[in-house]
Amino acid sequence: MTWQFTAPIGTEVVGPHEAASEDCLVVKLRSTTPVDLTCPHCGGRRFKNGTRMVRFRDIPAADGQPVVIDWLRQKFTCRACHRSSHDQHAAFDRRRDMTARFVEWVGKEAAERGFTAVAKQTSVNPKVARRTFRQTEKELGTSFGFLSDAIAIEQIDLAGSKRPAIIDAKEEFVFEVYASVQEMRTRLPAFAKEYLRRHEHLILVTDLSFMFESEGPPAIGDDLFGPRAVRVVSRISLEREVTDRIWNVCEPLLRRKRPDKDSWRSVRALFARRESTIKTIARRHLTTWKEAEPELYAAYELKEDFLNIWQPEAGASEGLLDAWIQRIAQHPVLRLDALVATISMHRKQIFAFSTYDFLVGFYGRLNDITSLDKNRTARSFSAARATLLARGLAQEKAKLANLIEQYADLLKG
Repeated sequence: MTWQFTAPIGTEVVGPHEAASEDCLVVKLRSTTPVDLTCPHCGGRRFKNGTRMVRFRDIPAADGQPVVIDWLRQKFTCRACHRSSHDQHAAFDRRRDMTARFVEWVGKEAAERGFTAVAKQTSVNPKVARRTFRQTEKELGTSFGFLSDAIAIEQIDLAGSKRPAIIDAKEEFVFEVYASVQEMRTRLPAFAKEYLRRHEHLILVTDLSFMFESEGPPAIGDDLFGPRAVRVVSRISLEREVTDRIWNVCEPLLRRKRPDKDSWRSVRALFARRESTIKTIARRHLTTWKEAEPELYAAYELKEDFLNIWQPEAGASEGLLDAWIQRIAQHPVLRLDALVATISMHRKQIFAFSTYDFLVGFYGRLNDITSLDKNRTARSFSAARATLLARGLAQEKAKLANLIEQYADLLKG
């Protein structure tokens, strides 16, 4: 079986084939990128002074066998300060004897399989694997160069909880995930400052709950992203917020009638489901609500009517929304004035969603974007975050590398 080694971008294999040692595969490489002749010590001109073979750990082969790279590294001498230096290359990590892609691979695999399994496969010390993972995790979510001018700050399911996440809505990858809303409040200003330096005009798609919170100032206020940002309320968060708030006014009524928690929790599960998806038995429960608990049934119908407004065939319009608000006035016992006030406050941002075609497809694929390995049920937040972010970053780097390759071919042509 022949293993096809892929050299990192900007390098090429020296010799016809890779050599095999007792415990690993050894590949000799040399750099193909132009060398920088500026002395890093004094800024003068440096000159080539031979090469040196330096060994770096690389990602394992297809059969799991460890791989190392022997890099023919160029040495230099400066005639101004007479100090020695050597070549630097983006494919090789500056702090460790590892390739950059190996560091990323360790971060992903350690999050999936654990440090011991990665260390055993690659013949590195488990402590080294752990430190590599922590460094990789720390660097994730810092490459602003990959972000487009349309970002979504949305809640996603990760490690058993709802977590605030920054997602590139155009390129469709997760850029950052925060452990909690409190952490997002702390770290978001620094992100906004750096992001605004790179994008003069932007589309900011936000979770409705982040725009209107009961405690303290809004998590995503005008003071963070400024007046240049076009704010859009995400459709998925709007529907979730309306469903939750309507349920919240029903729950006290149910607690009085149903002191047994198990009974009203099952009602909550049915309330959250769409009428078009429920089966015969559940439909009988709805009929019972209509006769025995008219307030609960009216709340369910209001929820369904609101969700139907945003269906493609309905053609969402402000007239449909106004008609729905008028129906709420017919049920004062539900006390939904606060919900109406919230929707009225963000009416412009709610309807702005429909003006951006790419958002519809993006939210349709949001579950696929954030889905993780279903075979692993126990996952820490740190490991889940690293897996999700590393996967998205790898996709964006692959796109960038493909664009560079196409551009190079175009220049050659």
